[in-house]
Amino acid sequence: MLFNSYTFLLLFLPSAIAIYRIADDYPRSRIWVLIALSLVFYGYWDVRFVPLMLGSILFNWLASRVYAARKSPIIITAAIVANLAVLGLFKYANFFEENVSLLLGSHFAPLHLALPLGISFFTFHHIMYLVDLRRNRAPLYPLAHYALYICFFPQAIAGPIARWNEVMDQFGRQVFRPGWEKSCVLGVTFIVLGLIQKVVIADPLRDATDPIYAHALIGPLPAGDAWMALAFAFQIFFDFAGYSDIAIGLGLIFGIELPENFNGPFRCTSILQFWQSWHMTLARFLRDYVFTPLSRLRIGGPRHRANRLLFALLATMALCGLWHGAAWHYMIWGTLQGLALAVAATWRRYGPPLMPLIGWALTISFFVVTSVFFRAESFAAIWHIYQGLAVAPRFFSADGRRTLEIALVVAIALPPSQDIARWLSERPYGINAYAMALAAILILAMIGREETHEFVYFQF
Repeated sequence: MLFNSYTFLLLFLPSAIAIYRIADDYPRSRIWVLIALSLVFYGYWDVRFVPLMLGSILFNWLASRVYAARKSPIIITAAIVANLAVLGLFKYANFFEENVSLLLGSHFAPLHLALPLGISFFTFHHIMYLVDLRRNRAPLYPLAHYALYICFFPQAIAGPIARWNEVMDQFGRQVFRPGWEKSCVLGVTFIVLGLIQKVVIADPLRDATDPIYAHALIGPLPAGDAWMALAFAFQIFFDFAGYSDIAIGLGLIFGIELPENFNGPFRCTSILQFWQSWHMTLARFLRDYVFTPLSRLRIGGPRHRANRLLFALLATMALCGLWHGAAWHYMIWGTLQGLALAVAATWRRYGPPLMPLIGWALTISFFVVTSVFFRAESFAAIWHIYQGLAVAPRFFSADGRRTLEIALVVAIALPPSQDIARWLSERPYGINAYAMALAAILILAMIGREETHEFVYFQF
C-alpha cells in the first residue's frame, strides 16, 4: 500500500498504532508485533515476496551466527555473494542476457521475473551488517532484532538506508511513555510535510513531465516542450524527499529514529556538497562500502594513488547508476556524476575559488540537465529531449508552470524539510495541531480527487 493512499493513512496506520499500543505493555511482544505489522504491510503489495524477505532474513542471520562460531571470513564473503546473486537474478538477469545476445548475435528468452519491492534496499542492509561483522565492528543480535532491522515497514521498500548501529538499540524500547506525545507531534509533522512534497509538488510535476518523456520515445518534441522535461530533477527530489520524511515520521511514532536523507541539495554550491546532501544514506553506503575498498586496491603502487582514487570514484558512481536501474542510460548518468565529482575535487585542490553564485549555478544546471539520462527510457528519447533544448522554451500549461515555480522556491529558498518540521513541532501545541490537522484534511481531499502515483524509488 502507498503512504499516500487512503488504505494506508485511514486503515493500516491507525490500526498499526492501536495494535502496537497494546503490545507496548508486553516487552517480549514489542519487536515481534512490529515485525508482523511490517510483513503485513510488505505482503500487501504481493504476498509471494514475503517468503523471499523471510528467507533472506533467516539466511543472513544464520550466516552471522556461523561466522561468530568459526571466525572464517569466507562465510561472510559467501553470504554477501549470495545476496548479490539474488539481487542480480531479479534485477539484472535480463539486462545481462540482452547484452550477451547483442554481443553474440543470438537470442535468449527473457526470464519475466517480477522485481520484489525493496530488494535493493534490504540487500544493502544485509551487506552493511555482514561487512561490519567481519570488521569486528558489529555484535551479534537476536533474530527478532535482525528481522526488524530488515523489514521495518517505514524504510523496507525505499529507505532511508539505516545502518545497524543507528537503529538496532532502539528496538524493543517502550514507546508509549511520558514524552511520547512530543515525539508523536514531530512524527506527524514529518508525515504531513512529506505528503505535501509528494501530493502537492511531485505528483503534479509528474503529470507535466510524463507526457513529454512518453512523446520523446517516439519522435522529436514540439518546439519548446523539451524544457519542461528538466523539471524531472525537482519531481524526483520532492518525491523521494517526501517519502523519506514520511518514513522518518512513521519511525518516530513507533519510537525509532531513522537517519535523515536530504539536506537542501538544491542550495549547494558544488557537486561535492550536492552529493553529500542528496540521498545521504546511499551516499554514505557507497563511500564506506564501495569507494573506500576500491580506493585501497593495491594497483600501480604509491605513485598511482591519484589514478586509483579516480578509478574508485568513477566505478562507484557507475555502480550507483546501475543500482538505480538495469540499463545503460542509468550507468551513463552515474558515470557523469562521477566525472563531475572528479572535476570538482581537482578544481577545489588546484583551481581558484569560485564565487558561490557561480558554483551554485554550475552545480544545479549540471544535475538538472543530466537528470534526463536518469528519466528517459531510451537513448533516442534522450537525444530528442536534448535536441529540443536548442529551441527556446514556450509557455507551459498554467498548472505545470505554477507547480514548477513552487518547487523552485521551496527547493532553493526554504530550509531543509527536517528543519521546518522541528521548527513547527516546537510551536505551541495547539497552533501546530490545528495547522497539521488542516493540512492533513487538504491532503486527504487532494488524494481523493487526483490520481495516486507510486513513489519513484519503488522501482529501484
